[in-house]
Amino acid sequence: MKLALSLLLLLASFSSVSAQGGSVLEGKVISPSGIQPNNPVRVKLTFNGRPIHETFTDLSGRFTFPGLKSGTYQLTAEGDGLTFETTAVTADIPAFGGSGQSFTQDVQLRPIIHKPNVGPGVVNAFTQNVPAAAKQAFEAGLKSAEEGKAPAAIENMQKAIQIFPKYFDAHLQLGNVFLKTDQLQEAIAELDKARGINPNDERTYQSFGLLLMKQRNYGVAVAVFAEAARLNPENPMNAVMRATALIHQAAGSENERSYLLSRAEIALTQASTLSENRLKPDSMTMALFYELKGEPERAAAELESYMKKTPQLKNSTALEAEIKRLRDKARATKP
Repeated sequence: MKLALSLLLLLASFSSVSAQGGSVLEGKVISPSGIQPNNPVRVKLTFNGRPIHETFTDLSGRFTFPGLKSGTYQLTAEGDGLTFETTAVTADIPAFGGSGQSFTQDVQLRPIIHKPNVGPGVVNAFTQNVPAAAKQAFEAGLKSAEEGKAPAAIENMQKAIQIFPKYFDAHLQLGNVFLKTDQLQEAIAELDKARGINPNDERTYQSFGLLLMKQRNYGVAVAVFAEAARLNPENPMNAVMRATALIHQAAGSENERSYLLSRAEIALTQASTLSENRLKPDSMTMALFYELKGEPERAAAELESYMKKTPQLKNSTALEAEIKRLRDKARATKP
């Protein structure tokens, strides 16, 4: 099925594997910051409490367990005792389709919290005594960023960090400038430094999630947005971001589409409740959501409403064609 509304490349959750007995379970161990750990992580596979296999992640954080029968397994990633805890997740190998299939289950590591978490709004509990010169440079960088002057913003924020190397806000906002200018490796480095200084700020995880969305790594983005929501469950934007990632993940996962869409619907309901029906994903994402659910008329209505609110769109011709396609599809599927 062609999904003309998808703005991002589709992901495949299932891939073909070489002919061998049983199915393959593969995945990636992701650090609390949203990227792979610096060192290999030991991953153990058990079934009904019985050890089956164990391995270490490769340089990209990936692991593979071949030759598995259908059933529910447990994956355990061993903690390092310093930055992340031993973390366990379940992985299902369904019975349908026979052997020779590949299934994916990532492991999002939990950070070791060395200080008590004060709960929602913890970001406001973190304070720093910032030197005046560093604060002045940072504010100049913020002003340049707001004006769209990325080079000046980067220069001023780097100056602030040079004066005060542990400046959380400067690392965070510098990471955001790099993110907006598609300098993703630089963004990852700065956001990881920000997380190391203050691991309890939801904004760092929001930015990491947006970076992962740019990389079309929707499954990991979902987990990172979930961590942002854990840190501040009252912020509706965390639910909106998670719903957006789930919808795009569903677009590329035909086998898990129903499950992912149901999770997206829960996140959409949370966002609506927390925001008193004011916040939801962008219209293109919502149109994609409705089309994936088999409701092309609602998808067309979403785009039509968007066009009425923003009449001077550069891509209005393409959107009109998309609305027509959806309406034609709706008529064709009527009994």
